[in-house]
Amino acid sequence: MARGLGLVLAIFLFISGRSMVMVISAPPCTSVIDQLNPCLPYLTREDNNPASGCCNGVKYLKNYSTDKEDRQSICECLESVSSRFAGLDFSLIPSLPIKCGVSIKLPNISSPNFDCSK
Repeated sequence: MARGLGLVLAIFLFISGRSMVMVISAPPCTSVIDQLNPCLPYLTREDNNPASGCCNGVKYLKNYSTDKEDRQSICECLESVSSRFAGLDFSLIPSLPIKCGVSIKLPNISSPNFDCSK
C-alpha cells in the first residue's frame, strides 16, 4: 500500500513539476528597443563596431530567440520602429550577432522590407 502511494505521489510530482516550468515569452517592444538602442551608432555607421552595451542587448534578446513566434514578435517590433531611425543601414543588422560573438537565429531583417514570417 505504501509503495503504491509512493508511486502515485512520484507521478503527481513529476506531472505537476512539468506544468510548473516557466515559459519565457518575447519581451515587450519597449524592452527590445531599449536593449538595442546602444546599437544605433554601429547601425548608422558612426562606429565601426558595436559597443559593449549593444552586444549586451543582443545577448539579452538571445534569451527570447528560441521560439519562432518570439523571433517574429521581436522582428515585428523592430519593423514598427525602423522608420523612426534615419540613416539606419539595415545590411548591418545580420552582422550584429557575429560581431558580438552571439549565436542567435534572426528573421530576414537586412533591408527596410522586413520578412518576419521566416
